[in-house]
Amino acid sequence: MFLAAANRDPRRWEAPDSYDITRRTSGHVGYGSGIHMCVGQLVARLEGEVMMAALARRVARIEMTGEPKRLFNNTLRGLEKLPVEITPA
Repeated sequence: MFLAAANRDPRRWEAPDSYDITRRTSGHVGYGSGIHMCVGQLVARLEGEVMMAALARRVARIEMTGEPKRLFNNTLRGLEKLPVEITPA
């Protein structure tokens, strides 16, 4: 499986390259599945939930201030640079 393409199949996901906080995540393969699942996925999910909750309490707005710069990698999709401006709550 090519991880950079995970969860970006337009036959399965509407607007797969757009971030949608309301998207139902059932069926995504970000942490693998079955015997190949990531053993740390519960910790990673908890960390993400705690971080997002803390951010939501302290930040009123996050705005992009420039073009993101992709980090090219053969297995994962990521960003080298994402310029943002954070407005405190």
